[in-house]
Amino acid sequence: MNRQTSDITHNNSSSNLSFLELVEEMKGLGMDPRPLLEIAANDIWTRHGAQAMTYTELMLHQMQEENNPDGIYLWQALFDLLKDRQLDAHFTIH
Repeated sequence: MNRQTSDITHNNSSSNLSFLELVEEMKGLGMDPRPLLEIAANDIWTRHGAQAMTYTELMLHQMQEENNPDGIYLWQALFDLLKDRQLDAHFTIH
């Protein structure tokens, strides 16, 4: 295995990180995970429309029941983003 292949293999080990570890690594590198979460929230909104909040809340409760810290972080962040979007929609003045 040459040096370049070795580096690629080593760098791919990040796929074994939990979601929380990935977020912490991003923050440590000065990267904000919010844009990725916003993409996911937009996808949920596109797929579920008016039911997006209900779906996200259901997933959050499921992760809480499973005591899954990665899932709790992810779905709480998505729920908060969608809640903010819903509040912004109610306060838009034309």
